Amino acid sequence: MLIPLPELELMPQPVQRAVLLTFAGWCCFLFTTYAYYDPNSFIKFAIAGGIVCTFLYKGRRWARVMAMLSSIFIVLYGGFFAFLFAGKNASAMWLSIANMVCFAAAFYYLAVPASGRFFKKDTDPSDAGKADTSDSSKQDD
Repeated sequence: MLIPLPELELMPQPVQRAVLLTFAGWCCFLFTTYAYYDPNSFIKFAIAGGIVCTFLYKGRRWARVMAMLSSIFIVLYGGFFAFLFAGKNASAMWLSIANMVCFAAAFYYLAVPASGRFFKKDTDPSDAGKADTSDSSKQDD
């Protein structure tokens, strides 16, 4: 890799792929937004994407949820615009499809169980013990 990313090397393979695909998807989405969709929305989307990508890279659980939600939104958004641009503007259509592919793949890798375990790594051990005791007491009844 050209840029050393030490945190990325410590992540499981699916999480690495999800982070890289999310970043690539946001870059593609921002370019497409600025060039074809709505240049006035570029700053808002750039801030949102920057926050999601930064904290996803840092391994925050809430950023995983936000990345998954934004992936769903952007896949639907990209599908609508790919359909809208079909036959009218080939480059906008293909960029919309690229957005859909990047974000759909990122969603998949974020939904894999290994990613879920990675993002749950910062749970408090005392909470896990409480959950175990409440489950065992229910089983005794």
